[in-house]
Amino acid sequence: MNSALAPVMRLVPVLRNLVRTHRLERASPERLDAERRRLLVELVRHAQADVPRYRELVAPETAAAFRGPEDLPSLPTLDRAEFHDRAPEELLAAGFTTANTKAGTTSGSSGIPITIRNSEHDLGYLRASYLYDMLASGLRPWDRMAYFRVTPFLRHPLERFGLLRTFHIDTSTTLDDQVAAFLAARPTFLVGFPHVIASVVEELERRGVRYGAARRVLFGGERLTPTARARVLGHLGARCHEVYASVEVFTIARTCRLGALHLRSADVVVELEQDDGSVVPADGTREAEGEILVTRLHSEAMPLIRYRLGDRVAVGPADCGCGRHTPVVLRVQGRSQDRFRGLDGREFYADFLTYAVQDFAEVSRMQLVQERPGQVTVRVVLAAGSDPAVTERISAAVREAVPGFDVRAEAVRSIAPEANGKIRIVKVEAPAR
Repeated sequence: MNSALAPVMRLVPVLRNLVRTHRLERASPERLDAERRRLLVELVRHAQADVPRYRELVAPETAAAFRGPEDLPSLPTLDRAEFHDRAPEELLAAGFTTANTKAGTTSGSSGIPITIRNSEHDLGYLRASYLYDMLASGLRPWDRMAYFRVTPFLRHPLERFGLLRTFHIDTSTTLDDQVAAFLAARPTFLVGFPHVIASVVEELERRGVRYGAARRVLFGGERLTPTARARVLGHLGARCHEVYASVEVFTIARTCRLGALHLRSADVVVELEQDDGSVVPADGTREAEGEILVTRLHSEAMPLIRYRLGDRVAVGPADCGCGRHTPVVLRVQGRSQDRFRGLDGREFYADFLTYAVQDFAEVSRMQLVQERPGQVTVRVVLAAGSDPAVTERISAAVREAVPGFDVRAEAVRSIAPEANGKIRIVKVEAPAR
C-alpha cells in the first residue's frame, strides 16, 4: 500500500487522477453517490483495521455494518487536539511512518497547529485536485503561475518544456521582497490568500506601477471585502475564482462559472453540527448551517473521518444553473473558536458582524476585535479619499447589530497579519476568564 516519497513530483499519478476528477466533476447524482459510498466504506474499514487510534474508537462490528454517509453519526468526531497531542504512530495506518509520508502543518491560526501526513498515493490525488481547481479557474498550460505561500511546492518535469511554470512568492518575507519576487516572476495566474495578494497590489499602486499581465486570480483561505476585491481585480484587470480549502482536508469547495461555491462531493463528505449537538448532512436537499465536520475520502496514510475543521458553514441546495449536481456553500462564517462574549456570559459567532461593516464601500480591510466581554473594536483600512467620519456610521451599524455592546470603530493604516500571512477578520485578543 505504501511507497517511498518521490524527490520530485510524479506526473503519472497526477494525470491519472486528473482524468478521474474530470469525469466525476459532472457525474450524475446517482454515479457520484455510488462512488462516494464505495470510497467511504473502504475508508472506514481501513481506518478501523489499520489505524491504532481508530481501533480504540470504532468497534469492528460498527465498521462491518457501515454502509454510507447516513451511518457517519455512529462514528466519533475527531478534533485538532487528537492530532496535536497524539504521536503520529497512533494516527498513521499500518505500513506508514513519518519517513515515508509527507507532512502538512497548519498555520496555527486557530490556536492549535497540527500536522497531517500524506502518502505518495494521497499526494497524487491531492495534487490532481489542486491542478484541476486551477484548470477549472482558467489556468492555461503556458501561464506563469505565482503562488503566495510560506513553503514552495515540489518542482515538476513539465517546467523544463515551459509548461505550467510556477513561481513561489514567499509570504514569510518582507513586502518589498514579495513585490520584487512578483515582478521578477511576471505571472499571468495568481494563487493565494486574498489579503496577501491585496497587499502586493496596494504596494504596486503606491509605487505607481501598473501590472496588467495577470489573467486570472484564484483566491483561497479568507474573505476580502467587496471594495478590496474590486481594487485588486481592477488593478490587475483579471477575473477571479475562489476555493474553500485547508491544509488538512485540501479543497472542500470551488466556485463554478456562475460564481457559486460548490462542494467537492467526490472528495469530501460534509456534515453540519447544530448548536444543540444534532448533525445534518450537507446533501444539497435543503439549506443548513452549523460547525462543519469533514471526511476526506482520499486519505490512506492518516485517515480523516468526521474532522472538526473549526469553521461554521451554511450549505444550500444543489440547484445551481451551471450543471453541477453538488451542494453550494452559501457562507463560511469563520473559525468557530472566534466567538464573542456578551456581558450576560453568552457566546456567539461574530462573523455576521462583518457584513454590517463590509456594506460600507469605504472599507478596504477590516478586523473586529474583542478585548473584553460586551465590547468590540472595529479596525478598518479606508479606501483612498474616504471621509474618516465614516467610522461613526460603522460604529452605529455594528451597535445596531449587537445592542448593548461598547462599540468603537477606528481607521488604521494597516492590519497586522498572523504569522501565516492571513488576517483574522474576527479576533478575540483576551478571552474571558
